[in-house]
Amino acid sequence: MPSRRQFIASIGTAAAAGFSGCSFDSGDGDAANAAGDETDWPTAGHDRQHTRYVPAGSGPRTGVTERWRVDAGMVSAEPVVSGDTVFATVGSDVRAFDVESGQERWSLDPGNRGATYWAAPAVYDGTAYIAGDDLVRAVDVASGEVQWSREYDQLTAAPTVGYEGSGLFVAAGELIARLDRETGETEWQRRVFGQVRQPVAVNPPFVIAATEGGDVYALGTSEGDGYWRTALPDSVDCTPTMVGRTIYVGCFDGKVYALGQRGQRRWSTAIGGFAKGGIGVANGTVYADGGRELHAVAADSGEKQWRVGVGTIGDHPPVIVGDTVYVGGDRLRALEAGGGIGVGRFRVEAARFTADLGGDVGPLSFANGALYAHVSDDSHDGHSFVRLDAE
Repeated sequence: MPSRRQFIASIGTAAAAGFSGCSFDSGDGDAANAAGDETDWPTAGHDRQHTRYVPAGSGPRTGVTERWRVDAGMVSAEPVVSGDTVFATVGSDVRAFDVESGQERWSLDPGNRGATYWAAPAVYDGTAYIAGDDLVRAVDVASGEVQWSREYDQLTAAPTVGYEGSGLFVAAGELIARLDRETGETEWQRRVFGQVRQPVAVNPPFVIAATEGGDVYALGTSEGDGYWRTALPDSVDCTPTMVGRTIYVGCFDGKVYALGQRGQRRWSTAIGGFAKGGIGVANGTVYADGGRELHAVAADSGEKQWRVGVGTIGDHPPVIVGDTVYVGGDRLRALEAGGGIGVGRFRVEAARFTADLGGDVGPLSFANGALYAHVSDDSHDGHSFVRLDAE
């Protein structure tokens, strides 16, 4: 493996070479559909580029009704849905539930050994890839049986499955690695500067990683070679979202940044927060969580379009389904993607509906007409997991 000095040198060389044709490419529908079954939510951020967008989906538009509610424990990642199984990551465990009944099928740590899980699974072709307890595991979705596991000194991010299943990309501390999905064997690994806390985005030829040191890296999917490295003004604890050749990321200086295919800054826009939970991109608009507000800005220019308060401080990453944006907070909100009626940032009637779920609403996901949400409430030991159907 090359030294850090050699690695930085390779990044500089590749950045100088670059790519031709630096133009804005919306491409968000293509990126979202690349998840495979576009109406599932099989990985963190919906797809390997983390667009948080389901273009072919049809979600609740006038209100929701609870299909089921179960005690799940304290949420530590967004729900993941694949086929007839929904996964809840709850700090000390990863639990698989039946999407129709809410009945638990299996648990990764039924003995409650005190392990720690902070990352959403990535599901592909009947296998759930789960990071936690300093291990990456391949788990059969139907049975919960572990097919293989690989140990690291530390593991800090959810795995990402590559294009059409080509490799499994993981981040363990300052290490980024590509594993063989079938065996768990390492195909390549590279060390970067700073902890990688959030999953990488994958869009060949790039693997995009953001670090707590404030750097955004572009590595090659095939060999892990360095293309470029861009330093932002502060720490980054936001999952990078990649659409076309543009990367969107939130920074602890309170701004969202758009980076071009050579790592150059295209624009930055202050949102008063750092979009820690993730950024959604759909139909030429970037949706970013500022902590207390959801912000919508133009994807090509960063111009502010509108914002809506969510009532609580926390991680409220957006979920975009067709022309509706769903976001948590002190309640569930379903917003018009265009922000409602008005001019500039002054809008009215932005919400299609709001729903009181009996507590603060955490990370959401969507699949096949239903929303899945973690709720902090008083009825299920403080935390419940809910399926919501259209009323």
